[in-house]
Amino acid sequence: MTPDHDPATGVRGLRALVCDAAEGVGPAVVAALAAAGAEVAADATLPGAAHAVPPGGSPAEVIAAARVALGGLDILVLSAPPVVNRPIFETTADQIRQSAEAEYIRPALLMQEAARGMAAAGFGRIIALATMSAKTGVHHNVAPHAGAKAGLLAFARVLAAETAEHGVTVNGIATSLFAPQVATMTEEKRARLRAGVPVGRFGESAEAAHAVLFLAAREGGYVTGECLNLSGGRFMD
Repeated sequence: MTPDHDPATGVRGLRALVCDAAEGVGPAVVAALAAAGAEVAADATLPGAAHAVPPGGSPAEVIAAARVALGGLDILVLSAPPVVNRPIFETTADQIRQSAEAEYIRPALLMQEAARGMAAAGFGRIIALATMSAKTGVHHNVAPHAGAKAGLLAFARVLAAETAEHGVTVNGIATSLFAPQVATMTEEKRARLRAGVPVGRFGESAEAAHAVLFLAAREGGYVTGECLNLSGGRFMD
C-alpha cells in the first residue's frame, strides 16, 4: 500500500526525515532525496532540506515535529555520528554507555516512534546507516561503536518483522571505508587500506545516497530486515 496522493514510483512526493543529517553521508542523502522529488526535513540546515526539526529534542518530539512540518512521514533515514576510535582496554564504561545512547538507544526510539505512525498509515520506509564492523567484528578500536550499531541492526530486524504486514520496511546499510571516514587519515594509511578494497578505491557519499534511494522507493517494498553491504567487495555475505 502507498499513500493515495503520491505518484506511483520512486520517492517523488514522499515525506522524508533525515536524522544526524550533518554527519557522514547525511548531506548526500538529503540532497539525493530532494533531487528525486521527496520533501525532506532534517535536523541540520542543509541544501535540499525544506524543513528543519530540532536536533536536541526527544525522539517523540523529533518525529512529531517532522510530521507537522511535512504533513506526515513516509521515510526515516538515520545517518551516523562520528566514530571515536579507542583501544578496547582504554575504553571506559562511560564511553560505552555514551555510544550505546547515541548509536543504539536514541536511533531505536526514533525508529519505533516513526514506525508507529507509518504502520497506522499503511506505508513506511526506515533505513539505518550502520558500519561493517557491526556485522564482522574484525575492526580494531571501535568496540563501543560496533556494539551499539550491531544492537541497532538487531532491533531493525525485529521491527521489520513486526511491521511488514503494515506496509513498513526496515533496513540497514553497512558502509566500509567511505571518503568521509578516511579523510583525516594519513596518505600512507589510506594507501594501505585502499589496497585491501577489491574495487580499488574508497566509497563515495553519493553511492550510499543511491542505496538509500533504492530502499526508500515505493518499489522497495519487498526488501525488509536486510543490511546492504557497501564495502567495495571487502566483505560479502
